[in-house]
Amino acid sequence: MDLPEKTLAETTQTLIRGQTFHLIKLDNLRIAFPFVLLLAYGIFHCAYFFLPDYSDHYRLFGRMVFPLALFTVASSVRHLRHSTLFQLVLAYMLYLLLTCFWADVMDWYRLGQKLTISIYLVTLITSTCFLVRWNRRFFDLMLCVFLLVAALAAVGNILFFYSENAFPTTRLEIYGSLTNQNEFSNIYGVFGIMAMGRALVAQSPAVKLTAAAIAVLTILFIWLNQSRTAFVALLLAMSVLTITSGKGKQLMRWSLGALVGIGVGLAFLLPEVVEEAMDRGTSLRPQIWLEIFRDALETPILGHGLTQKVAVQFENIRLFETAHNAYLQVFWQGGVIGLGIFLLLLYVASRQAWETGQREGDMTIFCILLFTMTVMLTGVDTLIERPRDQWILFWLPVVLLLANFSGAGSSRPEANGS
Repeated sequence: MDLPEKTLAETTQTLIRGQTFHLIKLDNLRIAFPFVLLLAYGIFHCAYFFLPDYSDHYRLFGRMVFPLALFTVASSVRHLRHSTLFQLVLAYMLYLLLTCFWADVMDWYRLGQKLTISIYLVTLITSTCFLVRWNRRFFDLMLCVFLLVAALAAVGNILFFYSENAFPTTRLEIYGSLTNQNEFSNIYGVFGIMAMGRALVAQSPAVKLTAAAIAVLTILFIWLNQSRTAFVALLLAMSVLTITSGKGKQLMRWSLGALVGIGVGLAFLLPEVVEEAMDRGTSLRPQIWLEIFRDALETPILGHGLTQKVAVQFENIRLFETAHNAYLQVFWQGGVIGLGIFLLLLYVASRQAWETGQREGDMTIFCILLFTMTVMLTGVDTLIERPRDQWILFWLPVVLLLANFSGAGSSRPEANGS
């Protein structure tokens, strides 16, 4: 039986209105998605200073950032597929995961954990690339907020800690998701370089002064933290950043003079910190390195495996389960092959950072990598790890380089990967 013409017309109009409503709703979701992802991304990075444990930070990424980041994988990987740096990152992760299969003991739980972390890191890369391609200005604004939050957290920690402890002889302890002072010094070193980079390129006097103040604050923070490698590496990286900034000889002389003055001033004004740091001596790192190197030579080609833990025990001293040297850790886990891939990754990243810095007139990422490679001589250890200092120290500059690659000549990204 045929429907009346009027009823048929009403049905058609209802269907059209329903489809239009769904299209409008879908468009609204597409518009809102980048803002929601940017908010989740920013909250995750700021959580370093508020969450009490890095396991909580790990769960926060899995519940807040990861589900959203999955929608960015297809489009970002499509843009990154020709990137040598991205290919090396994947090769590094895949090879170290493969090393688990020839370890002395097959640990399926730790393999699953490392695989999950690797997937999280890939989504960190893709979500960053998506956000940069979507709106670079908003992403840079989020990084500025991140720097301000880090600076406020540093000031709060210094004031609160030394209100209850002797200043400046007591080594600063920080509240947050990281496990020790050196890890916090590592990420604050990155913040200091980012702040100084912004101070050198900013046009607004207010932005210049704020960024310069944050850079000085990070130097003071690391000084009170008594992290010797991070302090030396930070001054080195800041000096290189100043020399390579290309902002004129007068500014370079002023900046270098300020860095030297800050270092000398801290040594004279707070000599107790130098004494406390020197009293700790060289620690047991040289002995640990020697023992781990000897152990690594037992399987020099393929390594012991990513899921295995180093173990160095001295008489009447606790067990050490980290190499305190990222290069040695990779050699122990992945052998010559793993170390070779890692060094090639660092070379390609450094070269790309140098070329990008020369082209854009901002050497910040190159200097962060310089800081990172120096700090890794005495710490950091495994890079495929839950959100700790590695995610800011190593993965952040690599991710920013990849985001710059994906943004060159690319179109506006779509959240659904289309």
